[in-house]
Amino acid sequence: MIGKTISHYTILEELGRGGMGVVYKAEDTRLGRSVAIKFLPQEMATDSENWKRFKVEARAAAALNHPNITTIFSIEETEDTTFIVMEHIDGKELRQRISEGPLDLDEALDIVAQIAEGLGAAHERGVIHRDIKSNNIMVTDKGRVKIMDFGLVKLAGASEHTTKPGSPIGTTAYMSPEQIQAFEVDHRTDLWSLGVLFYEMLTGVLPFTGDYEAAVIYEILNREPKAIQTFRPDMPDHIVTLVSHLLQKDPANRIFSVKEVVDQLHAQEAVETPEEEKKKSIAVLYFENMSSEKENEYFCAGMTEDLIIDLSNIQGLKVIPRSDVLPFRDKEVNSRQVGESLKVNYILEGSVRKAASRIRITAQLIDVKSGFQVWAERYDRLIEDIFEVQMEVSERIAGELKLSLTESEKLSLAKKPTDDLRAYDFYMRGSEFLSRRGQKDRLAAIKMFEHALSIDPDFALAYVALSEVYSYNYLFYGGGHAWLEKMMEMNEKALSLDPDLIEAKFGIGMAYFLQKSFAKAKQEFEKVISNRNDFYPAHIWLILTSILLTEYDTAISYAHRAAAIKPYSEEPWHLIEQSFRKKGETKAANKAADKVIDIAVRKLEVNPNDLLALSRIAIAYVNTGKRVEALEAIHRIEEIDPEDGMALYNCAGAYNMLGMKEEALAALKSSLEKGATNLVEWIDGDPYLDSIRDDREFRDILSKFGF
Repeated sequence: MIGKTISHYTILEELGRGGMGVVYKAEDTRLGRSVAIKFLPQEMATDSENWKRFKVEARAAAALNHPNITTIFSIEETEDTTFIVMEHIDGKELRQRISEGPLDLDEALDIVAQIAEGLGAAHERGVIHRDIKSNNIMVTDKGRVKIMDFGLVKLAGASEHTTKPGSPIGTTAYMSPEQIQAFEVDHRTDLWSLGVLFYEMLTGVLPFTGDYEAAVIYEILNREPKAIQTFRPDMPDHIVTLVSHLLQKDPANRIFSVKEVVDQLHAQEAVETPEEEKKKSIAVLYFENMSSEKENEYFCAGMTEDLIIDLSNIQGLKVIPRSDVLPFRDKEVNSRQVGESLKVNYILEGSVRKAASRIRITAQLIDVKSGFQVWAERYDRLIEDIFEVQMEVSERIAGELKLSLTESEKLSLAKKPTDDLRAYDFYMRGSEFLSRRGQKDRLAAIKMFEHALSIDPDFALAYVALSEVYSYNYLFYGGGHAWLEKMMEMNEKALSLDPDLIEAKFGIGMAYFLQKSFAKAKQEFEKVISNRNDFYPAHIWLILTSILLTEYDTAISYAHRAAAIKPYSEEPWHLIEQSFRKKGETKAANKAADKVIDIAVRKLEVNPNDLLALSRIAIAYVNTGKRVEALEAIHRIEEIDPEDGMALYNCAGAYNMLGMKEEALAALKSSLEKGATNLVEWIDGDPYLDSIRDDREFRDILSKFGF
């Protein structure tokens, strides 16, 4: 073929070949320009099905005119063959570039944005590529991206009879689950392939691999890819989240359009500094009960917590979790001071007045920096409209913060946890009990959640809540094995009702953790953060699990990510300090202790009764030589609540490092009495108790509690 002239094209060299044809570089002798010519293989030319597909490619691709799509000049026929004449591109296949190693983040983002722009133009005309992959993308020497080979194109709404029934089209490693299963596909199949390509550019490897095709197919249909941070720990959270949203196996949960991809990429270009990032962060303070009945406190709390959950599902918005706004509940607080303490730029506060079947809800958004009100609204509704009000508030906040909601996010906001307000009422009452410390309140919470489920047996969140209570009873309150079995039963029920519920997926990891299958627990927690990288509880339990597996570097890596999610929390730095101390790296541990002090001091200025912050800062003070301050923190804990088992356990470690053995043993014994733990492995490896580990009294105390 080389050197042959067909029509007025002289064939110069072969550029590549695939299942749908061979591509050559040629010279257009009439116009004096280089072109690329694609021929249908001779053995396929007599196949009417392939002939039809080839013509579909030509017509569909020729109709597209975009700088990121290879231009089709013409379709030509001779007596012997038919071919498409396209622009010739001087550049390199993206596959070659990736083979040299993972791409720089800025380069990868630029390439993805250009591919998305090109696909967007195709999708607008009803054209689906269906074979986006690294060797179908050319990058010119000037960085221009060109999408090639619409040979597997499908016109939206076109007949599927151009392919054999039940036979998937595409390149396996890049194929969407719906392609593999030969289901009807739409433009979202290209979004999946774009996600695969994005992952490959960032890591240098494909997300789904295997030694043979069937193994790859199984991975695509059944497995989640390794977290991107496994390869690049410094990868920004919003990029990880975007890739995760592209690689949702269910098309309904996938990003809806390439426009959303482009918008998210462009939106992130402006987010360069911590100050700018802070503008997309918010804390929802507990709404004030303005009703005459004090009992309605639980209703205000439930609505507040639902708003926190709803806002947490909006991509690009960092939301402070319930546990961190709980200390400000029922207190006269300065919104600006709270915002600065939690390192957010906005505060949402409001009130609820409930009377008979009607409610009045007021909400206002406060700019922490200026202290001014950005937005305020009053809602006078029937009680059954509560879910609609919560959705409206969330949508309005997103609008005020200039956050574009994806279709899946809109659906998530519109989704009701239950259709029965009586069940919801019991659920909120149970959540109120669960938010308090103490076994008595937890047992009351169980009754409330059970009442909710007796009314609505399909209330997934109520099952998750029960699972959480049971896990607490087992781990922290000396519960027997029956609590563990109940925990797993409730979590499995929640998953059966809502397989995508992130809290229920997290529960799988907790079940393994409670059974001391730490390696399996770690795998499940990693799956959770691969789906939602900002899910803080999964990060914390990954840190704890890694420490128990003596994987201290891994624990430190996850702790840094947790600190990025909650920069106002001393908890990740406390665990970083502990991990470095276990490694024997005293200098690094002391730096982490300084960070604990810095954060906890600011936190305690706003909430001086935060027992866990006091107990952690006590340990940090000891490790940085501040003996007086450490003792003051310990004594403050003993004054506020001498019944808090977790805080007392940390006090035991602090006392021991101060050389106060008797006080350490007394605090340890008291902590186990108040909140006996099933996790002897943690106590056995605690570096703050090392000096008394062989002490007879220490061993006697542990023996008393069955350790």
